[in-house]
Amino acid sequence: MRELYACCLRKFGDKMVIGRDQCYNIFRINGLAQRKKRLKPKTTCSNHNYYIYPDLLNTTPKFVASRFGSMVVADITYVATSDGWAYLSLLTDAASRVLVGYALCRTLETEGPIKALKMATNFYLSHKVDLSNLIHHSDRGIQYCSNKYVNLLKEMHIHISMTQCGDPLHNALAERMNNTIKNGWLFDCGQESFEQVSKRIDDAICAYNHVRPHQGIQMKTPMEYIRDNVM
Repeated sequence: MRELYACCLRKFGDKMVIGRDQCYNIFRINGLAQRKKRLKPKTTCSNHNYYIYPDLLNTTPKFVASRFGSMVVADITYVATSDGWAYLSLLTDAASRVLVGYALCRTLETEGPIKALKMATNFYLSHKVDLSNLIHHSDRGIQYCSNKYVNLLKEMHIHISMTQCGDPLHNALAERMNNTIKNGWLFDCGQESFEQVSKRIDDAICAYNHVRPHQGIQMKTPMEYIRDNVM
């Protein structure tokens, strides 16, 4: 609701005559603060024989992504549809908070993360980012450790980083992004088809990158951050 209120202030300016608390009440009345408990399918399988790469993020001192294109974090989350569970792969630039790649798939196979990775690398290359300076950080899930995914990272000379334990805090930004997208835009899509949810995700990513102010980057949108610090 904090972000929605900031958007209202931007949109209406001096015409915004109601205060924050009254605005929050209006959001609640209209179902914009909805939270529902759901069954949670498991998206991470770390019981495999693939090599687990060292953690380049949770070091001493902890690595901090200070510029766009220095680290991208990856994760997979579940999304409810009328056709059953679907799985959303997300890749987020750690400095700008831009969602640089995403893909919704019906299964947890590697094709979803690979599709998201290819979108992310195209985004970086379009902004003239040297991929050999980029760290890709993920959990130890079988999709990210698979030969197909790892070989693609190596082909593009991207540094590989993986968590060494199952603690979600070791990939905290990626976990927050999952919650932001689902709680902000996908909390009531269980009755919609896979195709309808896929279209909603397209709209959500666009709104997140271009419209939603982000507290971690001085209430700018992620694309505003890139415009002010990269372009």
